[in-house]
Amino acid sequence: MSPTHETLREALGAYALGQLDDPELVEALEAHLGTCDGCRAELDEHTAAAVMLDTLREEDLGSSAAPPAELDDRMEAVLKDLESRRKRRWVPAAAGTLVGAVAATVMSFVVLHDEPVDTPTVIAVPRVDVTPGVTATVGLVDHTWGLELKLTATGLPAGETYDVRIIGQDGTSYDAGEFIGVGDRTITCDMSSSVLFADATRFIVESADGSKVIWGDLTT
Repeated sequence: MSPTHETLREALGAYALGQLDDPELVEALEAHLGTCDGCRAELDEHTAAAVMLDTLREEDLGSSAAPPAELDDRMEAVLKDLESRRKRRWVPAAAGTLVGAVAATVMSFVVLHDEPVDTPTVIAVPRVDVTPGVTATVGLVDHTWGLELKLTATGLPAGETYDVRIIGQDGTSYDAGEFIGVGDRTITCDMSSSVLFADATRFIVESADGSKVIWGDLTT
């Protein structure tokens, strides 16, 4: 059976580091990259981080000590976590704390330049419709590779899976990932799709049975 889009996206971090050992998965991923703009954009980000890691020299480190042998594994773990976040699955607070600690350990060996970091502009969706018991806000980020949807919601039953889609002007449905509800707690998800902002008309969050739970128009 061919690997799913989800499986291929999860493999991007290891592929960028040259550590994807399954030849069949490598072949499937390379074929997929030829048709998926979103995955190609994510691979570019992973590759940039991998190149930075490969080109580290001892004189570039914050101390005279060489990086530990496990640095590559730590960086791979961070990349995989970023991959998971791009797939927009909810990450429990404890897991987020652990990832932050690992990322801090990795970055302690890298000299950062004092360059400003651009903060993306988030465009608020003025009206978000929800089913009873659910509250939600949605923001949009217009990227060159596609549309990012930032969702904050409460009241989604814990353990249930939700699918996010963006609908294009021609009626095409673009997958933006999925996440798991956490009940009365607030969940924040960053979802990605390959459709451009100018071509998107609305978004839909559906439960496993296909029922709409959160939705809204993206055009005025």
